[in-house]
Amino acid sequence: MNSHRTLAMKHVAAAAIALFLIIHSPSQTDARILKNSPSTLVESVCKNALNYSDCVSALESDPQTPSASDLKALAKIAFAIAVTNTTNGKDYIAKMAKDSSTATSLVPALKQCVSDYESAVVSFDSAKVELDEDVMSANYDAKAAGDSAVSCETSLNSTRLDVPSVRARNYYVNLFSNIGYVITDMLES
Repeated sequence: MNSHRTLAMKHVAAAAIALFLIIHSPSQTDARILKNSPSTLVESVCKNALNYSDCVSALESDPQTPSASDLKALAKIAFAIAVTNTTNGKDYIAKMAKDSSTATSLVPALKQCVSDYESAVVSFDSAKVELDEDVMSANYDAKAAGDSAVSCETSLNSTRLDVPSVRARNYYVNLFSNIGYVITDMLES
């Protein structure tokens, strides 16, 4: 009977150890949560941005973001994404302006938007270069890029026509402008 009791105790001990390991090991859900959580660096920037979740999504759209070791590295990634995004937006708007199905009353506003987006690309590019030379100038250029989107929006509003696809692109130029401004402001501090 003693051997049965010893065997039972061993089974209880094994079950207790197994239960302990199950309780204290990270679950797949926990691992997914950790993997999908923004880095501390991204979080510190995005909590100061206009829209936290859009900021996180925008920054994490680049696979290099998790490897950013400091604010300057993250700023370079953000400005590179901004240049690509804004260039794609400019190309989209230029194509729309040339499309024969576009309302003729909208074409001048779209051409103004193309010019505004060209300015925004230059501002984002300048900001990226200035990170190594003059952070205050990078901060100014990041903000100026957003002014280009506001100018485009004003041109669109003058037509009294709603163009959601361009408004969405303006939103993202403004978002990247804000992200760049927040990061460079943090670098200045």
